[in-house]
Amino acid sequence: MTKQCGFPYKNFVTPLEKSLSPGRLDLYERLAKNAGADQLENALQLYCWNTSLSQAFYWPVQSFEITLRNAMADAIADAYGDNWYEDIASFSSSRRSVDSDEIKQVKKAQEKLDKDGLAYGHDTIVAAISFGFWAGLLKGEYKAKLWDPLFSKFLPMIGLKEAFEKTHHVKDLRNNIAHYEPIIVFLPSSNHRELFKDYKLILKLIRWICPDTAHWVEFHSAANFYSAWNSCPDFLKVARLSSKVEGGEADSQNWKWV
Repeated sequence: MTKQCGFPYKNFVTPLEKSLSPGRLDLYERLAKNAGADQLENALQLYCWNTSLSQAFYWPVQSFEITLRNAMADAIADAYGDNWYEDIASFSSSRRSVDSDEIKQVKKAQEKLDKDGLAYGHDTIVAAISFGFWAGLLKGEYKAKLWDPLFSKFLPMIGLKEAFEKTHHVKDLRNNIAHYEPIIVFLPSSNHRELFKDYKLILKLIRWICPDTAHWVEFHSAANFYSAWNSCPDFLKVARLSSKVEGGEADSQNWKWV
């Protein structure tokens, strides 16, 4: 049985509320009250659960971002040369008169490199550009020059529209985690989020690009996520994870939920 948070919240409610702020805890209080648990310590237990899950996503989220961006960047460089970032507009079917978001993000990366005293180049640009740039290259306007000849080769299981949607779904989760926001519910609806499905989605996307990398990520993260998810406070009614085989918690393909 997975252990729940055993911290004695009842003795620390006032200082924790002050440190975290009533505004930050408001959503967790409402979730607890909706579940029939109306004490502030219950909200703090949910906050703890949210933080544990955010931590459990570190391996898969950062690995997906890096795996995807490197696969995309290497494919572009092989096709268009190491200075591809100088001609982003040529990859787009749009003939807009202003800079696209992707061009703006390249310029922002160059400004960062200037500040750090680093020269522009394939490796430095790739490292400096945000995840939003790579997700943006999955827009329809890049289909002819990037998706069809390049990206579809390492994401052959899905089409461009689905790749865009799934990648942006993971990006939104990544941003929620990075900004210390709630991930146990969808915002602004506050509907409960079955995050184990997000975990499995991320592993599937990595596996399509590189099965060996997916195996490495799962080895280091599946059991931790399984434990974090099942540490949900008893008062919150969400599906719990179990394994189809004894000792199978470290392989998400063995998971089932009830």
